[in-house]
Amino acid sequence: MLAVLALGLFGFTAQARAAPGDIGYEGPSFSGGGSGITASKPESKVWWNDGLWWASMWDTASADYHIFKLNQGTQTWADTGVALDDRGGTHADTLWDGAAGKLYVASHVFTESAGTGSVSRLYRFSYDAATDTYTRDSGFPVTINNLKLETLVVAKDSTGKLWATWQQGSKIWVNRTLCTPSCNDASWGAAFAISSTAVKGDDISSVIAFGGNKIGVMWSDQNAAKDVFGIHADNQPDNVWSFENALQGPGLADDHINLKTDTTGRVFAAVKTSKSASADPLTMLLVRGPAGGWSSAVFGRVQDHHTRPIVEIDETNGVVHMLATSPESSGTIYEKTAPINAISFPTGLGTPVIKDADAKVNNVTSTKQNVGPSTGLVVLASGSATHYWHNFFSLGGGGGPVPPTASFNAVPSNGPAPLTVNFTDTSSGGPTIWQWDFDNNGTVDSTAQNPSFQYTTPNTYTAKLTVTNTEGSSSATKTITVTSGGGGSTLTFIPSDDAYVRSNFPDENTGLQPTLRTYRVDQTTSYLKFNVAGVTTPVTSVKLRLFVTDPSTVAGAIYSVADTSWSEGTITWTTRPAVGSLLGTGATAPAGTWVEFDLGTPFSGDDVYSFALKGGNSDAVWYSSKDGANAPQLVVTFGS
Repeated sequence: MLAVLALGLFGFTAQARAAPGDIGYEGPSFSGGGSGITASKPESKVWWNDGLWWASMWDTASADYHIFKLNQGTQTWADTGVALDDRGGTHADTLWDGAAGKLYVASHVFTESAGTGSVSRLYRFSYDAATDTYTRDSGFPVTINNLKLETLVVAKDSTGKLWATWQQGSKIWVNRTLCTPSCNDASWGAAFAISSTAVKGDDISSVIAFGGNKIGVMWSDQNAAKDVFGIHADNQPDNVWSFENALQGPGLADDHINLKTDTTGRVFAAVKTSKSASADPLTMLLVRGPAGGWSSAVFGRVQDHHTRPIVEIDETNGVVHMLATSPESSGTIYEKTAPINAISFPTGLGTPVIKDADAKVNNVTSTKQNVGPSTGLVVLASGSATHYWHNFFSLGGGGGPVPPTASFNAVPSNGPAPLTVNFTDTSSGGPTIWQWDFDNNGTVDSTAQNPSFQYTTPNTYTAKLTVTNTEGSSSATKTITVTSGGGGSTLTFIPSDDAYVRSNFPDENTGLQPTLRTYRVDQTTSYLKFNVAGVTTPVTSVKLRLFVTDPSTVAGAIYSVADTSWSEGTITWTTRPAVGSLLGTGATAPAGTWVEFDLGTPFSGDDVYSFALKGGNSDAVWYSSKDGANAPQLVVTFGS
């Protein structure tokens, strides 16, 4: 039985997982994703949108980053299958722009010594509230710079211009998107340095939009023992900046910065010093007033050994939340709070909010957005046992468990009998139970989340989905129209083998991966093999159906493959069989949908058949493999 530890802090409850003494919720593994996966200090991995919490997290099965969604009823993370960076060892900064309905993810290869050799990418996604789905916009990702970096942070100003900042070659750099005259998120200008003196190689910077019409960049300058804040007015030329010293004095600078702002235009900066005496301030919160001028409050002293602090703002409750790790070598995530208009933190370590009793946690991260009772607060960290950990603060209101709202897609929703319909759950609110009644006769026909069902008799049917979690249930229906098929039978087969191969990894085998992929002609090809049995002549139709997990404007094309001797456990780019003639093409591939390829009649009866899936451009598409949640389907219609 899982123990529950209750802490009387804004309605916050922490559930101890796996062992006595745990605080918070243990999440997915990030094995293979690199160390410090929730770092770096100025960056944000979490955002709030459409009543849900989301995060950029490593998916071990596909070995790349995906968008994950928090089930607020169970406090567990679910992989949406929407792909972000496919490179391990990368860190990301996420920015949700609710007004534009766009998600921005800036991703870079992590190194403590900035240099060339890898590009920093900007991804952009659009959000569909009806399906809780993010779709990567055409033309993205784009390159911000050709560097691997310790930190890369982005913000958006009042004109719609994106800004990015980083440290490179003892200088603090910025870049921005071009507005000529309208802003283009995919078009970046030439980067330029804004620091006038040389900083240390491990100094960092961060950027924030504040005051309704300004961009601010803060950086640490350990050589000059100060934290500098640069200010750019949105209506001024890009290279016009003014500068302030936010904190200055012997030992008062270190490479730890995390920024927030509020509706009055105040700027809050969680920073770390380099002090060494036991009673000296080690972590501090700096505050810039709406009209300028900086003040400071001590969060922790050297004897507390706090590191990697972040700050979150709850204006509704008038509270500042500040969190940090202790000890500095990693251990437990602690939190302190203070009134936003009279900031003073209690002495000591603070309240433990994330703890793994069997290992250590570090690198706490959260959202760039301000929070409150309508959102709650989610903080995410990474453990030395290669698992994510998070915790949830209710902040006296929303963001916690809610009843689900049922919705689903049915593809196809009409056609001749026998008609196989693929049902895809698109419910919100974190359901944990799915009950499908395909003909609405009061009988539960399936409890799978995304089932298929074959209608054999012509009629008009009402399919019903009921979803449930601990807070309640909800139902939705759709009409399925089945017409006379004029005779014949249909059988549906799933692959015996499927895998993708890539030219840049010629000896890689992906037979157990949950996805099939395309990426440009002759760079990535997916193979599928089916054992077709029970089919009699004549074969009148063969269709291949694939479920989209990462969308594209190009669905790809299906080709014949004469050689059926390959195996999903051994196939590589080097050993791949030859691709034959074109059989069918698809149009677009929206996320969370089934794409159907009409292959004509490529065979006449029972046998083993192979097919190849290839793409046509750099807008890759990913489909579920037989090891994923929605296996490919070969639908064969035959007989008179």
